[in-house]
Amino acid sequence: MERLRLKEAALTAVGWRPDNLSLSPPIYLDHNATTTPLPEVVEFVARAMTQTWANPSSAHWLGGQARALLETARDGVCELIGGAMPEGVIFTSGGTEANNIVLLGGDPGCAWRCVITSRVEHASVLRPAQVLERRGCRVILLEVSDGGSLDAEALTRAAAAAPPGPLLVSLQWANSETGVIQPLAELVGAVRAVRPDAFIHSDSAQAVGRVPMDVMTVGVDAVAFSGHKIHGPHGIGALVFADPDESRVAPLAHGGGQEHGLRSGTHNLPGAAGLGLAAASRARSFDDAASRMRAVRDAFEESLTALVPGIVVNGAAVPRLPNTSNIRFPGRDGMEIVARLDTLGVACSQGSACSSGRPEPSHVLRAMGLSEADAYSSVRFSFSALNTIDEAQRAARAVAQALRDA
Repeated sequence: MERLRLKEAALTAVGWRPDNLSLSPPIYLDHNATTTPLPEVVEFVARAMTQTWANPSSAHWLGGQARALLETARDGVCELIGGAMPEGVIFTSGGTEANNIVLLGGDPGCAWRCVITSRVEHASVLRPAQVLERRGCRVILLEVSDGGSLDAEALTRAAAAAPPGPLLVSLQWANSETGVIQPLAELVGAVRAVRPDAFIHSDSAQAVGRVPMDVMTVGVDAVAFSGHKIHGPHGIGALVFADPDESRVAPLAHGGGQEHGLRSGTHNLPGAAGLGLAAASRARSFDDAASRMRAVRDAFEESLTALVPGIVVNGAAVPRLPNTSNIRFPGRDGMEIVARLDTLGVACSQGSACSSGRPEPSHVLRAMGLSEADAYSSVRFSFSALNTIDEAQRAARAVAQALRDA
C-alpha cells in the first residue's frame, strides 16, 4: 500500500488525473527507460541544493563541504559496482555522455584505430562508432545469435583481425530491449587472449543494480551507466574505470579539468549526491530487489501466457535481466498494443526508435533474426522492485483486454 500511496502522491503533484483510464493508479512498466526516483533520493537532492550548494572546486570551507559530499557519492557508486575505486568514478550527465567520452574522446582525428562492437548496442555506442568510421577508423560489428547472445569465438576472430594500434572493444553488459545478458567475462577473456592491449568498455546502463557487477572479476576497463536507471536523478551518470590511472581515454570536452580532466565543468553536485545514495541503497538491498523484480516479471509472463496463448518471449532461451520481458504478439501491431495499454493505464514501450517521425523496427530484434513484421509485433515490459505481483497480474489482464478490443 505504501508503494501505491507514493505513486498516487507523485501523480497528483503533477496534476495527473486517471479519469479516462481503466486502472487507477496506473501501472508503470517502463523502468528500462527510467525508474521512479526513491523518496529518500528526492529529499537528499533537495537538501544538497539548499544546504550544500557551494562549488566543490572552491577552496573555502563551503567548497570543502561540497567536495566531501561529492566524494561520498563516489563511495556510494563503489558500493554497487564491485572492484571500483572512488578515484576511478567519473561523474557525467548520463550513460550517453560516458559512452561518447570513451568512443569519441581525444583529438578530432581517429583516436582508436579499430572499434569492435555489436549490432545490438545502444545508439549512444553505435552512432559514435559511425562517426569514427567516417573518420577512417575500422569498425567491426559483431552478429548475435537468435537468442541475442554474442559468440566468444567470433569475437576472438574479430580481435585477431583488428589492425595494429589502439583497439577499443565496446560491448553492452545487458540489452535494454530484451534484457539479454551477455557472457561478458567470457567475451573479455576471448579478447585478452589475442589482444591484451585492447581497451574494453561496457555500456552497463541496464545491468547496474540488476545483476551483480565486478569490474575486476570480469576484466573490463570501464563501465558506463545512468542514475535514472537505478531510482536516482535524471541528468547524472558515471564512467567507472577499473584503473583510476587509466590514460587511454581522453576528454571529449576541455575546460577547468574537473573529474581528473575527463569531464570539465561545474559538478552537478545534487545529481551526484542523489546518484550516490541511489547506488548505495540498491547495493544494500540488492538480493531482495533482484528477487522482487524476478518474481514480478515471472508472474507477469506466467499470467500473460495463460491469458494469451501463442505469445513468444524474445530472448527467453538465454540469461536475461530479472526485470525485462520483451513479448512478441504474432500478427498484431505492437504500436497499437502500446497505445491501447496507455489508455488502460499501463505504461510500456515498443522498444523501437523513431527517425524523422517514422517508426522503425527494432534493430536489436532484427539482429536476432526476427522479421520486420515480428519486430513490429513486439512490446517491452520492464519492471522494478517497486512493482508488485498484483500489478503484474493486472497488467497481464489489461494486455489481454487490449488485444480483445483491437
